[in-house]
Amino acid sequence: MRRLRKYGTVWLLTVQDAMMYRLSFVISWLINLYTLLIPLAMWAMIFRETPDIAGYNAHSMMLYLVVIALLKYVVLADGIHYTIAGDIESGKLNQYLNKPVHYFAYMFFVNAGRRSIQFALLFIPLVVMLPGLTAAGLLAPDALPQQPGWAIASALLGLTISFLIFYCLGLVAFWFVRYHVLFIFFSNVYWFLSGMWFPPDVFTSLEWLFRLVPFPYQVYFTAKICTNGLTERQIMEGIGCQLLWIGILSAVSYWIWRKGVKSYQAVGG
Repeated sequence: MRRLRKYGTVWLLTVQDAMMYRLSFVISWLINLYTLLIPLAMWAMIFRETPDIAGYNAHSMMLYLVVIALLKYVVLADGIHYTIAGDIESGKLNQYLNKPVHYFAYMFFVNAGRRSIQFALLFIPLVVMLPGLTAAGLLAPDALPQQPGWAIASALLGLTISFLIFYCLGLVAFWFVRYHVLFIFFSNVYWFLSGMWFPPDVFTSLEWLFRLVPFPYQVYFTAKICTNGLTERQIMEGIGCQLLWIGILSAVSYWIWRKGVKSYQAVGG
């Protein structure tokens, strides 16, 4: 219980820190709203020219984009790798090694605090916009997920997968000083394969590629559940794949951490 309370405090302090800087808070809110409106406007124009794209009509695509917009700020741990790499590069990691906290758990709850703020920043404008999108005919009135329990479970598993991916990525700073270029390259590939820009199944010829990587099991799989695009059997298979990737990535992160700590010199700490 004490251990949970300790990491709960980490989450709370992260939320308070994010809300302390009010101007940054407002700017983040506006950016989140902007990044939601742009793809909605783009796809609305596309569907004026064609009624169907790879099985998606205007209603199903708009619902997918709205769900993805919400999920990516709740699930994706994008940004935590810079924090981890910065701790290693500056020597700040040495402080955590000498404290009664596990660095992995500490960063997990730091990320959870950041996700909580991002969710709040987008959830409010999203709720305000939904009636307008429905009235404009972009969303169907009955476009609500029929299996919310599976969607929530999948989102939590997706959050874990995302954190493990970015945690492993941040740990490369144990060996690479110029890690920023690697991070930028990874982000571009990552956003494409994760289905943030458009549903991966639009490209049927690349379906084999998406099956080989864990990225679609972060937000795309959950979004398909929320948009009623999967059967119960497909959901069970997807949940199984999420659990498998969590096991694989957990083992990889543990191995990288053990190797990296052995070579860590705490320069600047």
